[in-house]
Amino acid sequence: MSGNVLSAGQAAMVLFGVFVGLLIIRVPVAFALGLACVPILLIEPHLSIMTLAQETFNAYNSFILLAVPFFLLTANLMSIGGITDRLVALSRSMVGHWPGSLAQINVVLSVFFAGISGSSTADAASQSKIFIDAQTKEGYDPRSPSPSPRSPPCSPSSSRPRS
Repeated sequence: MSGNVLSAGQAAMVLFGVFVGLLIIRVPVAFALGLACVPILLIEPHLSIMTLAQETFNAYNSFILLAVPFFLLTANLMSIGGITDRLVALSRSMVGHWPGSLAQINVVLSVFFAGISGSSTADAASQSKIFIDAQTKEGYDPRSPSPSPRSPPCSPSSSRPRS
């Protein structure tokens, strides 16, 4: 025996149960994720706060996470240089005549950004800012949940530009 108090299945049930319980009482997700670990830390003798801190640090010690600010800088430089406006215009000329064209333009723009950056994290970090600015230029209300990189294209709200 390994000396664990809980089996892997039992520990998973405790973690998910506490997490879902905290979500039900409307605790923010980030806090619910952290607080769900507390019962396991108290029950298991082999786990300690130092282990939790070390694993948290190892999770954030990632090249991709460290590179995200530079991807945002690149996106801002592309926006200032006019490259993104040209890419949006090209995407619009390719699929702008289709129904739901703004969502389709978003997909084509994602393809272009994937070719430019080669990183899905870079695409998510840069395209959100760029495409939301492009939507505003097209006349979409930034306060409405219209199709954008931050909401699904099947959003029930109106996705037509303001007149």
